[in-house]
Amino acid sequence: MIIPFRDRGKDPLRPANLRRVLMGMEGLYRIHVVDDGRSGYESFNRSAAYNRGADMVDADVLIYCESDLLVDPIQIREAVALASLTPGLVVPFSRFMAIAPEDSVRVRDLELEPEEAVSHQVRGDRQSIGAVNVVSRESLSLIGQYDESFEGAWYDDDAMCRAFEVCCGPTRFIDGPGYHLYHLPGASGDHLTDADRAATERNKARYQLYRQATTPERIRELTAGGV
Repeated sequence: MIIPFRDRGKDPLRPANLRRVLMGMEGLYRIHVVDDGRSGYESFNRSAAYNRGADMVDADVLIYCESDLLVDPIQIREAVALASLTPGLVVPFSRFMAIAPEDSVRVRDLELEPEEAVSHQVRGDRQSIGAVNVVSRESLSLIGQYDESFEGAWYDDDAMCRAFEVCCGPTRFIDGPGYHLYHLPGASGDHLTDADRAATERNKARYQLYRQATTPERIRELTAGGV
């Protein structure tokens, strides 16, 4: 399991969320918390962390799990089995449940289980694809890599979903919830810098290139940083 993370020092909830996720997965997987090779308050590059993590391990199936998402290990095991069968992206949940800020505190403090917390579903069933990706090494090879041209928040997950679908086939889901622990949002707020906002706009524009791509060759050109 590869967890992309770098503490930018602006939101103490993010490292607290990571600690809770690690507690939930302890003893179940070989866990690697991997940063993006940057430092300080630079925009976080999740794709760079994913690629660095892939280079560090020799597993046939990779579990990319964000540092704020709690998923039942049984669902993850089912996703690993499915990813092993045929190439393609597997998401180990079908409902993205955002836990309320107050109950996120209680879940972090082990006073509540995620399913007991107040939460609401974001998007519809089988619509959230970014928080946990389970892919085989073969699938990753077919797209080339995660595109490090994306940085900061938003659109990178949609672009990579498109990449896997063009190169491997439809995204598959494991039925069940994934629970998101609250933190300051990546899309808005005074904690964001002008560079953060500019990165999101660049991501949005780059995602359009993926929407237009129809061949594996074009996808691999994009994931390598092409335009």
